[in-house]
Amino acid sequence: MENQRLTVVSTLLTDEGLDVHACESVAEAILLCEQMDPDAVLLDLNMPEVDGLEAARKLRRKPENRTLRLVALTGGGTGDLRRKAKEAGFDEFLTKPVATAVLVRALRAR
Repeated sequence: MENQRLTVVSTLLTDEGLDVHACESVAEAILLCEQMDPDAVLLDLNMPEVDGLEAARKLRRKPENRTLRLVALTGGGTGDLRRKAKEAGFDEFLTKPVATAVLVRALRAR
């Protein structure tokens, strides 16, 4: 099911003109960031191996990722989770379901 969601989101963002590289794990995402130097990363907060908060902290530890735009996506948006996401280094916090236009704006924002 997660692969299907990943494919759907990737397709929606590609259709909006973004260059998308989807990853199925935090390790893969971190490696891809090292190789590609992206402008933005969209992270689901509920990932199987490492949650999105820890992934954000790992990305932010690297000096080259300090200006990287991090967008959190989650099914639940409690105030405490929003605070934790900000502390972990996220620039934007979105809750599902999210309109494609809102997601694209969050990823393109500077």
